[in-house]
Amino acid sequence: MEFVQSVPGDDPIVVEGYFAASPARVFRAWTDPDIVMKWFGQAPNSLHSATIDLRPGGAWRFLKSDDGGKSVGFEGQYRDIQPGERLVFSWAHVVAHANGEREATPYSQVEVSFTPRGSGTFVRLVHSAVRSEDARRGIGGGWEAAFRHLTDGFAAEEA
Repeated sequence: MEFVQSVPGDDPIVVEGYFAASPARVFRAWTDPDIVMKWFGQAPNSLHSATIDLRPGGAWRFLKSDDGGKSVGFEGQYRDIQPGERLVFSWAHVVAHANGEREATPYSQVEVSFTPRGSGTFVRLVHSAVRSEDARRGIGGGWEAAFRHLTDGFAAEEA
């Protein structure tokens, strides 16, 4: 199953998928750091850490790696939160060095909607304002993998 619906490299990146769980459970998978750690990234359980301050203006940060000399991950702020229905947040890829220097991409925006469909949930993600085509291709591939891991996680719970 392919989740990315947009043409690779186009803006916005559109990702859609059906998950065999209620909107409340799927929303929780996006907002509970312990659950996010299981599915987010190129491989299951590939995050080093996840922190979430789930409130408008609250920050989130997912670290892919942290070797003491530098950390690599993603971060942003929540702009709109409607439990079980919608999340909107900013997004940047960040490399932070032990000496305090930071490299970050310009912020883009992610909008995620959770719609009941039968006994599960249809999720539509729109990731917009990513400045380069190469970055959009990489982000699209990352969302494809993440949606696949999230689908597998819900399927394993049902088994």
